[in-house]
Amino acid sequence: MKQLIVNADDLGLTPGVNRGILRAFQDGIVTSASLLVTGSAFEEAVALARQNPELDVGLHLTLVEERAVLGREILPTLVDETGRFPRTSGEFFRRTFLGRISWDEVEREIAAQIARFQKTGLRLSHLDSHQHLHMFPPVFQIVRRLTRRIDNVWIRNSAGPWRKSPGILMGRWVKQLGLNLTCLSARRLHGPPLPQMPDGMFGFEVSGCLTRSALEQILRKIPDGLYELICHPGEGDKGTCRQYRHWGYRWAEELEALTASETRCLLQEQKIALTSFAQAQQIGPR
Repeated sequence: MKQLIVNADDLGLTPGVNRGILRAFQDGIVTSASLLVTGSAFEEAVALARQNPELDVGLHLTLVEERAVLGREILPTLVDETGRFPRTSGEFFRRTFLGRISWDEVEREIAAQIARFQKTGLRLSHLDSHQHLHMFPPVFQIVRRLTRRIDNVWIRNSAGPWRKSPGILMGRWVKQLGLNLTCLSARRLHGPPLPQMPDGMFGFEVSGCLTRSALEQILRKIPDGLYELICHPGEGDKGTCRQYRHWGYRWAEELEALTASETRCLLQEQKIALTSFAQAQQIGPR
C-alpha cells in the first residue's frame, strides 16, 4: 500500500507563505504543515491552524538563519549580537567541527522552540527542521531525547532516493547523497529505540521548485510504504520574494502544482493514499 504525507514547510515564515499553505491544504493535496515558531508570521499561522483543525501541524525546528527563541545571554556560542543563528548550515557545521558551539545551548534552544509550539495549544504531531539539521547525529540525539517526553510525535526521516532522477542537477543529487548518509549515521549511531519515522522522504532534490512536471515524476516513483513529500507552497508575493530571494524558491509554482486537478488524478492512477502524521499514528510505531 502506498501512503503519502504531503507536508508544507515554513508555516509562519511570512503571511504570503501562510496563505499559500492554507490554500494548498484546502484546495490541494497538502495534508500537514510544519510551523516555524521563530517566523515573522508565527502568530497569524497559529490562528489559521486553529481555524483549520483538520490541518496536521508539527514543528519546523531551525538552528540557522532565523532569530532564536532564547537570547544571546543564554546562547553566546550559537547566535550573533542580534540573536540570529549562523546564516547557513555550512557555517553551522564548520563551527561545530571547530568546537565553537555548545551542545548544551543547542539543546536549550530546541527545548525552547518545542515549548513555544506547545504553548499554542496545537497538537504537536511531528518535528522536522530547516535544512534538515535535525538529522545531524548530535542534533538527532538531542531531538530524540526531548521528544521522548511527548506522546505520538513523529520525526522526519530525511533519507531520499539514492538514484539520480532525470533533469536533477548534479549538485542537488550530491547533496541528497550526503543527506542520506547523514540519516544512516544518525540512526545507526544512536540505535533503538528510534522515534516514529516514515520510511523516507521525497522532494529534497527539487526543494523550492516543485513544478508540476517534477511532482508528476515523484508521484510515479512512490513505492509501497509510508513516505513524506516535502513542499514549499506560497503566494510568491513581493514581500516574501524580497526577503528570501537568496533561497531562489518558486512558491507560487509549487502552489499551482499542488492544487492542480491533474495531480489528484495522478494520485488515483498511482493508487497513492494521502495521509498525515496524525492519521499515521493510528497505525502505530514503524
